[in-house]
Amino acid sequence: MKIGLALSGGGIRGVAHLGVIKALEENGISISAVSGTSAGAITGAFYASGYSVDRILEIVLDIKTTRFIQLALSWKGVLKMDAIHKFLAQYMPRDSFEALEIPLYIAATNIKTGTTEYFSKGPLTPAICASSCIPVLFDPVAFNDKLYIDGGMLNNLPVEPVKETCDLVIASHSNPIDRQYEPKNARDVMERSLMLAITCNVYSRKSLCDYFIEPQGLGSFKVLDINKAEEIYKIGYEQTLKFLDQTDLKSKLGK
Repeated sequence: MKIGLALSGGGIRGVAHLGVIKALEENGISISAVSGTSAGAITGAFYASGYSVDRILEIVLDIKTTRFIQLALSWKGVLKMDAIHKFLAQYMPRDSFEALEIPLYIAATNIKTGTTEYFSKGPLTPAICASSCIPVLFDPVAFNDKLYIDGGMLNNLPVEPVKETCDLVIASHSNPIDRQYEPKNARDVMERSLMLAITCNVYSRKSLCDYFIEPQGLGSFKVLDINKAEEIYKIGYEQTLKFLDQTDLKSKLGK
């Protein structure tokens, strides 16, 4: 049975996807194809490239926030994607979907047409950057003579590509709504508003998934809480083990 894994965006909370994958692997559940948006696209790309979960986590834990904070001297946004592009190129030098070990689908938002586009062929790094380009925070990404922003704006859980190619779809959602939110400043309110809008389109796709994993306890983490990555990973791992104990996924797969 071909198993597809759809990974949501969610900033650093996307590290929870690594915990989800680790728990699935330990229970003998192997992934045949991955689709992802934003943080899910980054995680999916590393995994599809053949990196182990443990190695990906090591790479994440070695990241310094300042490596990605570069001022953009234009009206389009506050930050550049240049540092992220260089970071990805360091670990994915072949820079091609065709070089991946398993199929990968990446969702990004075409800002001109207002539609979701899926990438699965050609250059890999530009597609990841396009999918991860949080509006207002980053400049839009120019790719193939088009401008793209974060795929999560229209599709933060790109189930559709793996739904078409796999027998069973597991979704991992790392961007839940914090029900105890208290606004502190304008930036907090802006981030909160963006997360609310993005999360709505996730739940509208929940019915397309055979299994929907949403690790509890991620709501209080901020999008750029890189120093909390290990804690976030553990939540994803432990919550997925609990999910497997409470559902019929393993028995359906004969595990």
